[in-house]
Amino acid sequence: MTKKDNKKAHNSDTLAGGELQALQSAKADQHRDRISRFGLLKHRAKLQEQYLWTQVDFKSEGENDLSNKALKAASKLKGCGQFLLFRNYYTLDQIKLQKAHYCSQHLLCPMCAGARAAKSMNRYIQRIEELMRQNPRLKPVLITFTVKNGEDLQERYEHLIRSFRTLLDRYRDYRKKGRGFNQFCKIDGGFYTTEYTYNEKTKEWHPHIHIFALLNEWIDQEELAETWHDITLDSYIVDIRRVKKTKEHGYSKAVAEVCKYALKFSDLSLENTWGAFLTLKGKRLTGSFGSMYGVKLPEKLTDEMPLEELPYMEMLYRFVFGEKRSYYNLEITKDVKPREAQAGERAEE
Repeated sequence: MTKKDNKKAHNSDTLAGGELQALQSAKADQHRDRISRFGLLKHRAKLQEQYLWTQVDFKSEGENDLSNKALKAASKLKGCGQFLLFRNYYTLDQIKLQKAHYCSQHLLCPMCAGARAAKSMNRYIQRIEELMRQNPRLKPVLITFTVKNGEDLQERYEHLIRSFRTLLDRYRDYRKKGRGFNQFCKIDGGFYTTEYTYNEKTKEWHPHIHIFALLNEWIDQEELAETWHDITLDSYIVDIRRVKKTKEHGYSKAVAEVCKYALKFSDLSLENTWGAFLTLKGKRLTGSFGSMYGVKLPEKLTDEMPLEELPYMEMLYRFVFGEKRSYYNLEITKDVKPREAQAGERAEE
């Protein structure tokens, strides 16, 4: 593969918008849209569950290992996100998701993938802001590495991870011993996730790594491309983009680009999603390095209103599945007053 073949970036914008917003929205005026998006995520999870039931061999009496895995995964998906409990703190104009059952199968379930991505996004935004506060001269960028496409996801995954570990080993060796410099060593710290997309026409998987990095100096892309090709023997670096902080979103859009799902569900068949789950389950798909690893965050010294002292409206939603349309239905609402107010009312009585 030549440099020319790899110039075009293969970045998904799935999480930068809709799904992440669904798991992070707080204000009441965003709640209806949020519930609708939760319904879309759960609908896909339900379709995946239905597919898995077709893979269960009930006649094998538990002796078919693949059937057992499908049964276990389907059973978990069935209960995931069936009910959502919200608290509407109407005096603050905020609605918070208080309780939901998750199956924790982020490679199968879009709801769990979104929840996992949202938590990672919040965690890394705090780290980035703290590191930038300590050193405003750091330069934020997005970097994407790729390897050649292939039909065997297991083999391509191992090749990608093995290549990136080699690059990280050289990075750490330079930081500790000052030897073996390459352009990647200009990174002060970063975090990364791996992503795997599938091309239905070629029947090949496209594995790549997204990195949000803080640079001490600007990277020479062509030189880093040569280093990456020397390691992989089949691919050059795909993309390096500068990241600008915005007043409205800060670094959140760039961070969302890295914290996206490992699998883009909307582009995968149910069968391929299940196959990818079996291949990638239990494997480490994310990480951090350099100053981004283990960064200590300062304690918040500002006063915050304890939510337990505020009145709220409790809202319980139940998922309703339909072949053409699924949605969350508001089943129960309950007005809850602060404990002190309740105690005062009882005293007056």
